[in-house]
This record gives sequence, C-alpha cells and structure tokens, in this order.
Amino acid sequence: MTISTLATGFAALGVAVGLPSVAVLFVWLVNAVRVRRTAGSKPDPNFGANPDALLLMLKGVTIALGALSRGFGSLGQFLLKGLAVVAAGGVILATACWFTGRGLHAHADWARFSAFALLGIILIPSLLLALSLHRLLRGLMLAVVMLCLLGLQTLWIGYGTATP
Repeated sequence: MTISTLATGFAALGVAVGLPSVAVLFVWLVNAVRVRRTAGSKPDPNFGANPDALLLMLKGVTIALGALSRGFGSLGQFLLKGLAVVAAGGVILATACWFTGRGLHAHADWARFSAFALLGIILIPSLLLALSLHRLLRGLMLAVVMLCLLGLQTLWIGYGTATP
C-alpha cells in the first residue's frame, strides 16, 4: 500500500460515509419542517350530538387507532432524531476523512497525524467488535482491523523514509 492509495481510501471513505449521512440529515430536516408546519392541527372526530351505537363503535375505533398512530409516530420521531445525531457525527467523520485524504495527497504534515488519529479511531472499535462478534461479522471486522494496521504501517514507513 502506498500513501497515494491510502489518501484515495480516506477520500473514498469520506464520500461513502458522508453521502448517506447528508441524506439522513436532509430527511430529518424535511420532517422537522413538516412537524412544525402541522404542530397546531389536531383532528377531532366529530360524530354528532346524539350518535347511535354504530357511530359510537366507530368513534372508539377511531380514537384507539389515533392513539396507536400517535404512539408509533412518537417512536418514529425518537428514532429519526437518534439517526440524525449519528448522521451528524458521520458528516464530521466524513469531512475529516476527506480533508485527510486531500492532505495525504499533498504530503502535508498535519495529514499524517490526522490519519494516525482516524485510523486509531477506526481500529479500536473494530478490534473490540472482532473479539465480540461471530462468524461473518467477525471476519469483516478482522478485515477492517487488517486494513487499519496496513494503513498505519504505510504511514509509518511512507513518511519515515522521506527526505526533507
């Protein structure tokens, strides 16, 4: 592996993490605007002043289904906010990877330290997951660990042999 390959890998990782993260943040933003626009409107099932038994049953079903849908809607809002927080972290990580890749292409000194930090950030959780997962996921995490170790070796050797 060369520094150029590592730089391209960082740039590709930045794009691969950044695009879905930006998409999730866009969905969250559209949903937040939609929720704010419809904040005051609450449907009220009106079945008249003296409903008969069939209308009372329909009113009960309508109220129960409305409560159920509000409960699932609240759960969906909670999950979407959680995804948005993770996506914000993904955008930060993607930006750091993108600029690190550009800096490694230019052989900038700050990019070496940034790459060491980013590879360490990726290496530690991947190693812990490789120790705790089974079968296919363990193999995937071991592959990520090996790529991180290869990247660290490339950074160490690539910059260590450079002459000023």
